[in-house]
Amino acid sequence: MGRPRRTRPRPFPLRRLTDLRYRLDPRGWTTSEALLAVALLAVVIGPIAAAVQAIAHGWQPSGDDATVALRTAGILDGHLPVTGMRSTSGDGGHQDLATHHLGPLQFYLLALPLALTGGSAAGLAVGGALVAAAASVLSVVWARRLGGTLGVVVFTAGVLLTQWAIGGEAMFRPFNPYAPLLPTFLALLLLWGLAHGDRRALPPFVVAVSLIAQSNLAFLPLAVALAALATGLVLRPRLTRTRRRRHPDDRPAHRWALGLGVLVWLPSIVELVVHQPNNLAQIVRWATSGTGDPIGLTAGIGHLDLIAPGPGGFRRNSSDLLTQGGELATVVGIGIIVLLAAIATGYRVPQGRASSAWPARVALVANLGMLATASRLPEWPLAPYWVITWLPVAAFTWCALVWRGLAYLDSATPHLPARIARPLGAALVAGGVAATVLALPPAWAEYDSMTRVARAAGDDLGAGEGRHLRISGLGFVPTLGASPAVAWQAHRQGWQPHYLTPWPFPEDADHLWAGTGPEDADTIYLTDSAEAELAKNVPATAREVAVLRMTHREGDIDVYRDPGS
Repeated sequence: MGRPRRTRPRPFPLRRLTDLRYRLDPRGWTTSEALLAVALLAVVIGPIAAAVQAIAHGWQPSGDDATVALRTAGILDGHLPVTGMRSTSGDGGHQDLATHHLGPLQFYLLALPLALTGGSAAGLAVGGALVAAAASVLSVVWARRLGGTLGVVVFTAGVLLTQWAIGGEAMFRPFNPYAPLLPTFLALLLLWGLAHGDRRALPPFVVAVSLIAQSNLAFLPLAVALAALATGLVLRPRLTRTRRRRHPDDRPAHRWALGLGVLVWLPSIVELVVHQPNNLAQIVRWATSGTGDPIGLTAGIGHLDLIAPGPGGFRRNSSDLLTQGGELATVVGIGIIVLLAAIATGYRVPQGRASSAWPARVALVANLGMLATASRLPEWPLAPYWVITWLPVAAFTWCALVWRGLAYLDSATPHLPARIARPLGAALVAGGVAATVLALPPAWAEYDSMTRVARAAGDDLGAGEGRHLRISGLGFVPTLGASPAVAWQAHRQGWQPHYLTPWPFPEDADHLWAGTGPEDADTIYLTDSAEAELAKNVPATAREVAVLRMTHREGDIDVYRDPGS
C-alpha cells in the first residue's frame, strides 16, 4: 500500500544478525518488527498443532499416504524416484493412457524429516507440517516486504483463512494434492513481488510453482498460468524496451532460480531418458486421446461458487467440496471475477497507488487457471482434491480485493501506528488459534481402522530381516487402503513389501509391484466383508490371522497369511 517507490525494500541490516540483544529482547523491536513476529507466531500454530496431534494420536499412513511414504523411504534405501505418483488418467479401461503426475519433488522434500526420525510415521507428519509452515512464514515475510505492517495484517489473515479451510489433516498428511496448498498462496504473493520488480521473489517462486505442477495433473493449468505470468513479468522490460535499473540482487536471484529449477525438475528430466515411453509422451497421448467426458466451461463456471463468501460458497475441505455449492454463490463468484477483471485494467486507481491493482491481477490469472481445471472435470466421479487449490486462491482473492479497497483510504498506510498494530497483532494470534480449533478434524476413525489391520499383520509377521512379502488386497478397500498400510508396517519391520498392481509401462516403483515378489515369498491376503464373494480367492493353505471390525463403517477386514516355501 502507499505510494509506489522505484527503489527496492531496504535489505535486512546484517549487523542485526549478530546483535544478540536485538534477537532476544522484544523491547528493542520496532512496531513493524513486533507485528511481524506476532504474525509469524500466528501462522505456525496450525502446522505445529497438526504435527503434534498426528504424532500424539499415533497416526500411521495408509492408502496413498502409505505409497508416498514408501516412495520416500525408497530414497533412503537407494531407490531414487524419477516419477511422481500414479494418476487416475488410465482408469476406465484405458490402460494405454496410464500416466504419472509430473514429478517426485514431494518425496525428496519428505526424505530428510523421515531420515531424521528413523523412518517413522512421525517424520512424515513433521515433513508435511514443515512444508506448510515454511510456506506460511515466507508468505508473511513477503507480505511485509510488499505492503509493510498493513500488508502483514491483510495477507496473514489470508494465510490463516487458508489453514482453516484445508484443515490440520492437509498440513501433516503426505497425500500428494495437499503438499502445494499453502505454497500456492505463497506463489501468488511472490508473483506480486515480481510485478513490484523484486527478483528475489524468483527462486522461491520456482520451487513453489514446481511443487504445484508436480503434485497433481489437475493442478497443471494453475501452475502454467502462474508460470506464464511470471515469465511475462521477468521479460517485461525487454519486451517493452523500457530501461530498468538493475539491482545488485538480480544476478544472484537469477542464478538461484535457475539452479533450483534444474534441481527440482532433474528427476523428471532424467525420466525422459530412462523410461520408454516416458511420462511426458504418455501425458501428451492422454491429453490428445479425446477420452473422457469433461463438463465444459459453462458447467465449470458453476464451481466459481468456491470463491464466493457466504452460504453455498467458500467452505472447508470435505467430500462435498464439489457438490454442495449454490446458484446464488455462483453468481457472486462470477461477480468477483468481473470485479477482478475491472481492477486489472487499472481503471480509477487512486493517484500514486497503481501497485494496488497487482494483487487483483495475480488473483484473476490464478482463478482463470482454476476455471480451466474445473472445466475439465468429469461428470463422475468427482474427487474434491482436484480443485482443492481453489481454497488458497480464493483466500488470496479476498485479500487482493481488500487491498484494493484500502487504496482508497488516505489513512491506510504501510506503517501502522502502535495503537492500531498491537490489537491487530493480538487478533492475528487469536485467528491462528481459531483456525486450528475450528478446522475439520482428521478422519481418525478411518485411519485407526487401517492401522489396526496393518499392526495385526505386522504382529504375525515379526521381523522381516530383508525377506520379501507379497500383499494381495481382495476388494476396493483392501487394495487401495489396507494393502499400502500393511506394506508400510512390513517395511518398518524389515520386510521388502510387494503390493502395487502392475503398471502397463516402466516406472521406478516396480520394486513395489506385487508381481515382482518371489513366488515362494510369504503372502498376506486382505478381504472385506462388504465384498465377501472375493474371499474365495484366498488359497486353502492360508491361515486366518485376524478379523478386525471397522470403526468408520459397517463390516470388517480379514487378514490371512500364506507362508512361503
